[in-house]
Parts: sequence; structure tokens; C-alpha cells
Amino acid sequence: MEPAKSAASKDGPAYAAREARLIARAAISGALATFRRAKREPGHPYVSKVGVALDGQGQAIFLFSTLAAHTQDLLADGRCSLLLEAPVTTANPLQSARATLSGRARRLEADEAQAARAVYLARHPSAARYADFGDFAFWAMAVDKIHFVGGFGSARWAKGVEYGIFQGDIAAARLRLLADVNGARRAELLRVAGLSRRWRAIDVDPDGLTLGGPQGKIARLNFPTPAKDVRSWRARFAACVKRVTL
Repeated sequence: MEPAKSAASKDGPAYAAREARLIARAAISGALATFRRAKREPGHPYVSKVGVALDGQGQAIFLFSTLAAHTQDLLADGRCSLLLEAPVTTANPLQSARATLSGRARRLEADEAQAARAVYLARHPSAARYADFGDFAFWAMAVDKIHFVGGFGSARWAKGVEYGIFQGDIAAARLRLLADVNGARRAELLRVAGLSRRWRAIDVDPDGLTLGGPQGKIARLNFPTPAKDVRSWRARFAACVKRVTL
């Protein structure tokens, strides 16, 4: 499966924002930095490893226990940063791409929490065992700015408005699109992705779709450019199929 190529200049913030979002879409965990609320070290940086999933707009979704130190920090001060890495493909890990998302996290309630639940559990199905416990809650991080590093000598900042994405009616059609690509178009999906029948689509978004495989493995099929709505999403998927059948 080849990575998507952005039409934006590789020197511009739009390119950095898109690449950062694609890294985030493929990630299942990251390093979350918060400000300690503990009396002995108020404001001291604290970093923890957390599970993560991205919603259609690009917000990071988390499932946190109220007892966790980072949750207590966020209840006092929602400011945070999240470091996400692309798979390491070189001997030197610093040559691999990564992105830092900075913004504010908030606890989700009611319909927002239910929507986040579907997105998060698609990526982390084992979390269903405790997702509904009383001391767990879903959180979302709104991104204010990003820092994308493509390797040595390649770094760029971008604003949250460049990172975030309009998803039109794609979120509302999520289950319908998943049923389509896992049903009638399953053979096409697997051919485009170059994967075995043990894989299936687990989520869709404007940038493409996420596939889940054996032992919790994750893969991405990224479109060359984001889709604005369901119609353009289907058109981009059809174009991917056409390219591999020519």
C-alpha cells in the first residue's frame, strides 16, 4: 500500500498539516504531555503513553480513567501535546517522520461521547471490556497547532485550521460505507490495499480508510486528496480501484 501524495508544496504548512494528520490516522498510541496538578510539582511537565484514535475531523480521541495522573492534570488544565510517530523504517529512528499535536483536551458527554466510543473501539476493540466502567470517560483533543518533522532538516509548523478537516456527511454515512467496502466491494478493497482476507475496514474518514488485521495490526489506505463528502469519498475509492486494475 503506497502512501498518499499531497498536492500541496512540501515546503508549506498545508503539506505539513496533511502529513501530520495521516501519521495520526495510522497511530494507535502516542506520548501525551500534560501539566502536573500535584501540589509538590505544580505545572511540571508530565508525559504518559496513551491509546489514541482520530475522528473524521482530525481530533484525537482518548479513553481515560479518572484515576490516571494525566486525567487529573487535564481536569485542572486542558492544555496538552501529543507526540505521534510514523513506523520506523531506518536504522536511525530520528530519520522517521513524526508529528506533535498541541491543543486542549476535554471530557465528552452524551452524543459526543457515543460518537467517540464508536471511533475509539473500532481502533481498540479490547477496550470494550472497560469502556463503560464508571471511572472511564472519552476525551477529545482539539488541535490548535502542529509540528511535523519529516526527518533530518525537514520540519514545519502549521495551524490547527490547516490541520483540521471538513468531513461533510461522511461521519453520518460511516457505517454504510464500512458495510459497502467490507461487503460488496471487499475484493476490491483487499486488492487495492494489497492485503489478505484476514483484514477488514474498521473506519472511514475524509482522508481514506483504516484497516484492521491479525493481532491488532493497523494499515491505512490514504487518498491523494481528502474527500469533501460521501459522493467524493466513493469517487476516490473507485479511482484507487481503477489504478490497480489498469
